[in-house]
Amino acid sequence: MEMGDKTAIALRAQVVAPNEIVKLAKVIDQSPVSHLFIPDLMVGYDSLEISAACLGVSKGLRVGSGVFRPLEHDLQQLVRRLQTLQAVSGNRYLLGVGTGSPGPNPKKKIEDLLARLEEIRSNLRERSVTLPETYIATLKAGIAREVAGKCDGIILNFCPPEFAKTIVDGVKDSFSGKLEVACYLKVFYSKSKEQSTKLAINEFVMYDSLPQYHKMFEKSGLSQQIIAAARTLSEKEPQYPESLRKTSPVNPTQDELSNYIEEFRKSGVSLPTVYPYFSPNESFDFKHETIQNVISATE
Repeated sequence: MEMGDKTAIALRAQVVAPNEIVKLAKVIDQSPVSHLFIPDLMVGYDSLEISAACLGVSKGLRVGSGVFRPLEHDLQQLVRRLQTLQAVSGNRYLLGVGTGSPGPNPKKKIEDLLARLEEIRSNLRERSVTLPETYIATLKAGIAREVAGKCDGIILNFCPPEFAKTIVDGVKDSFSGKLEVACYLKVFYSKSKEQSTKLAINEFVMYDSLPQYHKMFEKSGLSQQIIAAARTLSEKEPQYPESLRKTSPVNPTQDELSNYIEEFRKSGVSLPTVYPYFSPNESFDFKHETIQNVISATE
């Protein structure tokens, strides 16, 4: 990693238990990794609460949601929570937001999100609170151009480096200011190669069932590869095509992971965010060792 390059890690509570995330935050805080994103789902654990715990055990690490849906929260209560997070952390909270399901009118949903984001900022300014570093999730160049200038960065999810480059190039054409581009780099780990491969294939299959991701996979030439891989899930050694591995590797070595991260940097991603997935039965020691290897690959 060259001087000035930044790297992030994403830890999801449905994959790594909340108390384990807090323990790992202490480890990550002692490393060159600058950001820790806590993805938020519509059910289960609250990413803001986990972020608060992680901020409490770290000193320099930026920690926050990545992403949650502010349109689903009461405005004044959310502002109070953000004010508190900034106060207790020395302004290290990260605000990663998204629309959730785009619904029948994605453009209106983005407009509503940007309006809510401005309401949050206005309320925080009135309270003299430092605005959190803010990222907006998107997979479309048009939306990236629309939100650029209204946030510190964008978050891309589960895409090959070539697709990320099209988004970055699309934003550069219409935006001259500084814009961080984060991208979730999903990596699948297990002591069992079969299990990690099945984890990866199932994740591709699940995302391919979502219209916006299916369209992206089609553009990237991955749809047929996903179908072919899915047909081998019942086999002892499921097949994982190289094209899918380039998007999301399985049990990579430290050198392989380092090269994988570098491919995204070359595509214009300024904040590659390694997002490890683990088999449900993996121990905390295995997860801890994996995070140490991820850190080493970023150095």
